[in-house]
Amino acid sequence: MLLGMTIYSSLKLGMRLIIYIILGGLVLFIRHRNRKKSRREMDEETKKLMARTKKDENGKYPWEN
Repeated sequence: MLLGMTIYSSLKLGMRLIIYIILGGLVLFIRHRNRKKSRREMDEETKKLMARTKKDENGKYPWEN
C-alpha cells in the first residue's frame, strides 16, 4: 500500500512538473515572438515619423537643435 502511494505521488509530481515546463516554455515563446513583432512595428512607425517630419535649412530635425 505504501509503495503504491509513493508511486502515485511520484507520478502526480512528474505530470505536474511536465505541465509546468510545457506551459512555461509556451509563455516564453509567445513573449519572445510578440516582443520582436512590437519592436518591428515601432521601427516602422519611427521611419514613417522621420519621413513626415520637416527638416530646417541645415538639414536637422527640430529636436536636434
